[in-house]
Amino acid sequence: MSDSLADILFGPALADRPCGDCVVCCVTPKIDTPEFSKAEGEACVHCTGSGCAIYDARPQVCRTFNCAWKRIATMPPETRPDRLGVMISVQGRLPPRNLFENLYFVLAATGDAAALDQADAREAIFMLSAAALPVFVSAEGIKTLVHPAPGLADAILNPAPQRDRALVREGRDWVRRYAPFARASAGEQASLPYGL
Repeated sequence: MSDSLADILFGPALADRPCGDCVVCCVTPKIDTPEFSKAEGEACVHCTGSGCAIYDARPQVCRTFNCAWKRIATMPPETRPDRLGVMISVQGRLPPRNLFENLYFVLAATGDAAALDQADAREAIFMLSAAALPVFVSAEGIKTLVHPAPGLADAILNPAPQRDRALVREGRDWVRRYAPFARASAGEQASLPYGL
């Protein structure tokens, strides 16, 4: 079995981070594969409320998925999705609608959008923003880019009309750091400015 992109970026799921009775990944994400599909926010038909009824025969999409809490050792215990009310994962969209969708972190509220304003969620956003990937938050079906910040994001996407040339240089530097990840995710379909 080949490694997923998340496996390549972060390594395998951490053995000392069992899901326990967290089933957020069985409910929160939209899944649309030939093997299995379910709507965003809808519990999988195989979810028992504390695990998977077909765990040993679960679809490949479920076998390869692990939230950021299970993959990134520096994520504190409070960021386990059922404790935080937010599931943090790595995603990509093909084809991307803009540069930032090639590969990104997303913090998706699992219920009340106010969970994204908690101190632990804000600290997770700050920590993830130090990485080379864009960071989005998602609540009630609306996904919003929070890193790079709006001014820098605009300078990255629209460098020509910008008056602040230092911001444009900062944008080019950001894209250079992000480019290998975007290409790894999207191959030749990666949407990258500046001829990178």
